[in-house]
Amino acid sequence: MSESSLSPAGLRARLQQLLLQLPPVQRADARFHQVEHDVLQTLKQRLEALETPGELAGPPENLHQLLNVSQEQSRDQAEDMLVRQLLAGLTADEVRILAALSDGSAFPMLALYSGGRFSRGQILFRHSNVGRAAGIQCTDMIGTYLQRLFSQGWVIATGFEEASRTDYELLEGDSGFRRAMAGLQAHWPKVKPHRETLRLGPMGQQMWALLSQPAEADQSGDEE
Repeated sequence: MSESSLSPAGLRARLQQLLLQLPPVQRADARFHQVEHDVLQTLKQRLEALETPGELAGPPENLHQLLNVSQEQSRDQAEDMLVRQLLAGLTADEVRILAALSDGSAFPMLALYSGGRFSRGQILFRHSNVGRAAGIQCTDMIGTYLQRLFSQGWVIATGFEEASRTDYELLEGDSGFRRAMAGLQAHWPKVKPHRETLRLGPMGQQMWALLSQPAEADQSGDEE
């Protein structure tokens, strides 16, 4: 069906054609009402699918649709789309972790690497006390949260800090961390902990600043 045939005018014309095709005695019976319902339902769906230029009414169906939207987007619309995607990729616990890091604070972190012949190998697990400090609910999921935040570019790891030596030792004694290390050593015998520091990275700082901006509605309300 062409674009014009899905317009309100096109649908009305289609309705008239369908009515004319029905026998006169049937135009007032249930079939008439069914035809009317079907066409009006199609019109409703079409109108609901209409998109504001530069925006999507729902998830994109393909890359071509996103490219078309990008040609009509304003900077504000592009920024709003990015904000929605960033928020959709975060849990409440993860936001608490980011909030704890957002003022420049850093936290001790243990990283388990597979242990290569000439390098540390691949990262297998991370553990930190940032979850408890941030007050997250699922403290046993800190490894998962850290993996997700690293993969999304929110956080970075820097080197060992002598001032946190006691904190590293406490982390190494955590039962959850020791279970994870024991499980990994069954497959990677060379696994051992490396002491690192967890920080909000440059990309994380930029994204946090973007998400922390007050909405226009909030700003206008404050002005009133």
